[in-house]
Amino acid sequence: MITMPIEIIRSKRTAGAAFTLACDASGLEDKEVAMPLKIDAGTFSKIKKGMATLNADLLRDFCQVVGNTIYAEWLAYQIGCTLVMIQTEAERIATEERARREEAERENRLLRQLLQGKAA
Repeated sequence: MITMPIEIIRSKRTAGAAFTLACDASGLEDKEVAMPLKIDAGTFSKIKKGMATLNADLLRDFCQVVGNTIYAEWLAYQIGCTLVMIQTEAERIATEERARREEAERENRLLRQLLQGKAA
């Protein structure tokens, strides 16, 4: 995933400028972005100029194609928000299991120290 300083993203004044930044950051040619999204060249050009907008249903696919969330971050900023990556269920479970394991290791260490103290 390509990252960009948030200040640069937020400095863009129009959706077209933010869309263009996202495309440019990807290093892909326009047709390499437009074709997988099934956007014709004319519409793609209008989006870059700010004369049209990207269909919201295509936002996730667009971010995947360009390898960044620049445009989505700019959109969120327009309503005073920022994007936050959410954990998948598997990540949440892994975090809980890690905490349980660390607690068990602490208890184990304490019990070993107590046993060593009694054996001496």
